[in-house]
Amino acid sequence: MNSLLDEAWRLEPFVPPFRFSAFFSPEDTLLCACAADAARLQLAPADGQGVGRLRIAELTSGSGLVGLRLLCDDSRATLLGLDIDEQAVEVSELNAGALRLSDRSRFARSDLWSERTLRLLETERPHLLVCNPPYVPEPPGMNMEIEAGAGEHGTAHLLRTLELARLVQPDALALSWCSLSDPASVVAAAESCGYELRELFVAAIADGEYSGSVHSYLRDLDNCYINEEADTIGVLAPDGAARFGYLLFAGAFVGCGMRDAGCGKAEEPVDQMSQSAEWVRKMCEDYARDGLDALAVPPHAASRIPLPAIHLYTLDRYAELQLRVMLHGAPT
Repeated sequence: MNSLLDEAWRLEPFVPPFRFSAFFSPEDTLLCACAADAARLQLAPADGQGVGRLRIAELTSGSGLVGLRLLCDDSRATLLGLDIDEQAVEVSELNAGALRLSDRSRFARSDLWSERTLRLLETERPHLLVCNPPYVPEPPGMNMEIEAGAGEHGTAHLLRTLELARLVQPDALALSWCSLSDPASVVAAAESCGYELRELFVAAIADGEYSGSVHSYLRDLDNCYINEEADTIGVLAPDGAARFGYLLFAGAFVGCGMRDAGCGKAEEPVDQMSQSAEWVRKMCEDYARDGLDALAVPPHAASRIPLPAIHLYTLDRYAELQLRVMLHGAPT
């Protein structure tokens, strides 16, 4: 597998003076940027009959990086960024100004579950909806930081995003999730809302500050997939500072109305789409059992059913450090 560092060129515009919000995870953001780029390209077919002036909405937008990245690649696109953190909104606006993108972007403080968020999206009518949310499963009675905890199964923000997508019906989605939090259910929920997974980006990484803090709770979850084998940890955390490895996912989904002639309509059977959820589950099960070796041959490789394109990466501790130095600048 390649290193996720091979995709770091996507973040080159976001070095200082670009600013980050209180919580920033470079690997999550980079993987989501990959999926967002793929989703944007799904809306711009070679025949030129795309959506025209692309309207993008980014939920849990943080510093605004993923949405602003899309604006850098499309000189006509516009962006609406929503985040519950007022400081994140201020940082996003400063970043848009520094990148000379203020005229095509706006940011607002809005709770994902509020009626205001739905109203803003209904007014914006985005073609592309992006969400790179918190994803750490939150033990009952434990109040994690707002940027980390995502409900008992770690999927609360994603399921709300998909509920909004069902109501607003953007043409495409770019979503991030992980193997800590019932990964197949995210794909299945997207399918039930009428979206097909077209391209999947997967990175194997070591546990972090928040995921490691709930290690014992993760072991008790039925749909959580981690690998604690020494061989896996030795690759992902050669410094020895890890308890387990897990998988990050980011996917480009396309709605029923944007599918090509080979795809079915929303009211037709979704056997092909359910296969996508099943092979995501199988990939996670194999990884939990066999570690990185399981990713050498993805479970869909021998399938006769058309399935999403998949890109596999690793990101070890040293590569993660290189990514942070690139983005934040070397210490002086």
